[in-house]
Amino acid sequence: MTVKVINIQPPSTAKSNPLNPLSKNVRIHLHKCLEEAYADPKVTSIVLFGGANFSAGADITEFSAKGKDPKEEIEGSKEIPSLEELTRLIENSSKPVVAAVTGVALGGGCEIALSCHFRVAHVKARMGLPETKIGLIPGAGGTQRLPRLSKDIKFTLNVITTGRMVGMSEAKSKRVIDDVVDGGVQDVVDKAKKWAEYGELMGDISHKKSCNQKVVAEDDARGFNSARFICDQVAKKLPHPERGGEAVHGALKAVRASFEKNFDDAMEVESEIFWDLLLNSSQGRGLRHAFFAERAAQKGNAKLLKGPVAAAFLDKKCTPQIGVIGAGTMGAGIATCFLRAGCKVILVDVNEKGLQRGVQTITKIFEQDVAKKRMKPNQAKHILSKNFSHTTDMSTGDFSKCLVVVEAVFENLQIKQSIFAQLDKTIQNSQALLLSNTSTLSIDSIASALSEARRPYCAGMHFFSPAHIMKLVEIVVSSSTSPETTALVQFITSKTLRKVGVTVGNCQGFVGNRMINPYSSEAVFMLEEGVASVPEVDKAIYNFGMAMGPLAMGDLAGNDIGYLIAKSKGLTKDPKTGKPGKNRTPGMRYSDLGDDLVIKLGRVGMKKQKGWYDYNHKVGKGRQPLPSKEVAEFVKSYVKKVPRAKFTDNEIVERALFGLVNEGFKILEENIAQKPSDIDVIYLYGYGFPSYRGGPMYWIDNEVGLPYFLKRLQELNKEFPGSAHYVPSKLLKKCVALGIGLEDFYAKGLHLNKSKSKL
Repeated sequence: MTVKVINIQPPSTAKSNPLNPLSKNVRIHLHKCLEEAYADPKVTSIVLFGGANFSAGADITEFSAKGKDPKEEIEGSKEIPSLEELTRLIENSSKPVVAAVTGVALGGGCEIALSCHFRVAHVKARMGLPETKIGLIPGAGGTQRLPRLSKDIKFTLNVITTGRMVGMSEAKSKRVIDDVVDGGVQDVVDKAKKWAEYGELMGDISHKKSCNQKVVAEDDARGFNSARFICDQVAKKLPHPERGGEAVHGALKAVRASFEKNFDDAMEVESEIFWDLLLNSSQGRGLRHAFFAERAAQKGNAKLLKGPVAAAFLDKKCTPQIGVIGAGTMGAGIATCFLRAGCKVILVDVNEKGLQRGVQTITKIFEQDVAKKRMKPNQAKHILSKNFSHTTDMSTGDFSKCLVVVEAVFENLQIKQSIFAQLDKTIQNSQALLLSNTSTLSIDSIASALSEARRPYCAGMHFFSPAHIMKLVEIVVSSSTSPETTALVQFITSKTLRKVGVTVGNCQGFVGNRMINPYSSEAVFMLEEGVASVPEVDKAIYNFGMAMGPLAMGDLAGNDIGYLIAKSKGLTKDPKTGKPGKNRTPGMRYSDLGDDLVIKLGRVGMKKQKGWYDYNHKVGKGRQPLPSKEVAEFVKSYVKKVPRAKFTDNEIVERALFGLVNEGFKILEENIAQKPSDIDVIYLYGYGFPSYRGGPMYWIDNEVGLPYFLKRLQELNKEFPGSAHYVPSKLLKKCVALGIGLEDFYAKGLHLNKSKSKL
C-alpha cells in the first residue's frame, strides 16, 4: 500500500501565502496531482495536506476582478478547473482521499475537506463556511455536504448563516471530523496516512462519499417535518433580505434542498443561488468591498517596526506594560482591551472614587467574560491579580516604566496638555508611545506640551465607545508623528488588540466625528422644520440599514456631550441671556433644539433614562427607545409656522446622509484620509453603517451616483446657504466633470498632487 501525500499549494508558491488560497494556479496544481495519483497503480490512497493551514478558501480577488467577468474567472475551463470540479474529482475517486486539516479550512478549503472520504484534524484547527459574510453562499457543495455528514440541519444553518469557525471537538461530535490529533503538524499527516490505509482495507468506499449520504432517511416523515420546522424557525431570525439578508436567505434555501432533493438536483440549487448572488446582488458587492477595504486599511509597514518598544510587542514572550490615564468609561474600556490582549496595565486617576469605579467596571467586564465562557475563571483571576494595578499618582511606582501610555481623560485641551507635560518628565523610555484617546481635539496641540524629542512618539489612538466592544480605532497622525510610530500603533491595534485601525490626519473631529456633525445636525433641523418626528427620522435611517437612527444614537452617546462640544466651540446660547455664542456667525444655520433638550429638560440620554426618547428598565433592560410625549410637545414648540409636507423615508435619508458624505469628500480633498475605502471602514465599524452598502463613500459612488449626488447638494445648498456641509466639494465636482466614479478616480491615481499630505 502506498499513500500519496499531495500538498495543496504548488512547491514554487508554498511560502508566498501560508493561507493557501485556492487561486487558479493552485487549482491547476491540485487537479494535476490528483489525476496523476489516480492514474498511478502504485498509489493506493491519497492524503491532502496544506502545511501550516489546510486552506483559507477561494481567492476572493477573482470574485471582484476589475473589468473581468467573475464567472469566467472562477467557473473554470478545460485548462483551469473550478472549485466545484475539484470537489467532484476528489469525492468520485475510487481511491480513499483523506484531508489532513491543520490551521484553518475555510470556505472552499472546507468544501475540499468535506469532499474527502475521511478527515483528520489537528486539535487547534478550525473549519468554517464564511461565504455569507461577503454576500455569497458556499458554491462548491458546502451547503450539501455539511448537512449530509452531520445529519444536523440546525448545526449546518448556524455554521453557514453566521459564518463562524468550528472547533475540532464540536466538528468531531457532529461527525464532520473522523479523528483529532494533539501533536505537531507531522503527527496529523501520519494519522491521516493511517486513515488512508484503513480506507484501503474497506475496499468499497462509496458509503463514505457525502454525495451518497442522506440528511434524513427517505421513510422518516418525522425527520423531514423536523428539518422543515428548523428551517422555518431560522428564517424568522435572519435579517430581512432588504436589510442585508439576501445571502443568508439564499443559504437557507440551498440547505433546505439538501434534504428535499437528491444530491445533483440540490447542487444545481446551490449553484444557481451562488451565481445569482455573485453576479446580481448589490449587497454582495458592498460586502466584498467592505472585506477588501478593511484589509487595505490595516496594511502596515513591517520594515518600520524598529526600536525597543516595537521589539517588546513583537516578542511573544514579552508582556508589555501599558499605562491608561483616566478611569472613566473610556479609560476602563481601553484598559480592558490591553488586559485581554495579555499586557500589563496600570490604571491612573487622580480621583480615588473615580479610580475605584473604574476598577469595578473592569472587574465586572471580566466577570461577564467568565459567565459567558469567553474566559476561564482562573485566567480572569490571573489577569486581575497579576497584570492589573491602579494608582492615583503616576509619578510613583512602576508607571514610569510603561512602554505605551494612553490618555483617556475628559475632552479638555488644558487638562490633556498638563498630563502630557508630566508624562514627558515621568516616562523613562525615551521612545515610549504617548497616545491620546481624544475624539475631537488637535493632536498637534496636545503634542506641543511635550519636548521636541518626544513629539515623534505622540499620536492619537481614538477608541470608540464602548472601547472593549467596538472594533474601530482611529490612529491620528500629527505633523510630528514619525512613520515608525504610526506603523507601531497600527501593529498594536490590529495584531495585539485585534481591532480595526485606520490611519487618519489631524483635524477637528478627525474623520468619523467630523462627518457625523452634519448627520446629527440635519436630524434636528428636520424636527424643527416639522417634516418628521423623532421616531420617523430614526425609522427612516434604520430602514436604510443603519444600526440605529441619529437621535437614538445621541441618546446612547449622551446628548450632553454634543452640547458641551458645541459650547466649547462658542456656538451655544447663554442660558441666562439667550444670546447666541460668539462663534455663531450671521446666517449660520444652527438649531437650539438639541441644546435646550439638555439644558431645559435635562434629557441627556439613556444614562438618565430620558433623552429624545424615554427609557424604562423594565423594557429591553432600559435600552429600548420609547417615544416620549414630553419630547413630542417640546419639538412642536420649535416647529416653524410655515407648513411643510411630511418627508418620505428617502427624503429623510438624503437630508441626513448627503451632508455627511460631502464632508467625506472634503476630508479626501484635504488628505485627512488616504482613500475613500478608509472612510468606509470607519463608518462600518464605528458608526453602524450597513456593511451590505459598503460604506458611505462606496454607497454614494455605486448606489446613488455622483451626478445625482452633486445635483441634490446644489439644490440643498441653495435652500440652506447657512450650512457649509451642503457646499459641494471640489473633488466631487471634478469626478462628475470627468465622468468618473470616486473609486476609479483613486484607482487611476488622479488624486495624487503636490499638496502636502496630512498623513
